Amino acid sequence: MRFFADEMLGKLARWLRLAGVDVAYRREIPDPELVAAARRENRILLTRDTRLIRTLRPEEFLFISRDRMEEQFSEFRERFGAALAEARSLSRCAECNTPLLPLPKAQVEGRVWPYVFASQSAFTGCPACGKIYWHATHVEKILRRLERLRGES
Repeated sequence: MRFFADEMLGKLARWLRLAGVDVAYRREIPDPELVAAARRENRILLTRDTRLIRTLRPEEFLFISRDRMEEQFSEFRERFGAALAEARSLSRCAECNTPLLPLPKAQVEGRVWPYVFASQSAFTGCPACGKIYWHATHVEKILRRLERLRGES
């Protein structure tokens, strides 16, 4: 399943991406363009906009009613738990949503801090935006939070 989050759901979009869910997100996109893009790309719209949902068929959207990201994630999980179950955490770029690819260590030399290059053995990268990822200490915190968000702990 693929999704498109409206501009009011940027934090949720980021955490869903970290969970491995395919979520497009663009800021400052007019509603007609947002709906057209979601339909063209066969994505379900995640929105907080009550006016916008009046123009959509029920299967085209999930209305997110809560304010806090954790509660928004729970609303998503209640309706689309299967999409979460299929997703692999930390497999998509948190910035642009592109699937990450393994990078040979030699390919990141000079593109990450020298300490990171010396202390890490595995890297992944985004072929679209060029962002490089590695398993630093903060990743454990992210994975623990994702476990809680997914309802696994």
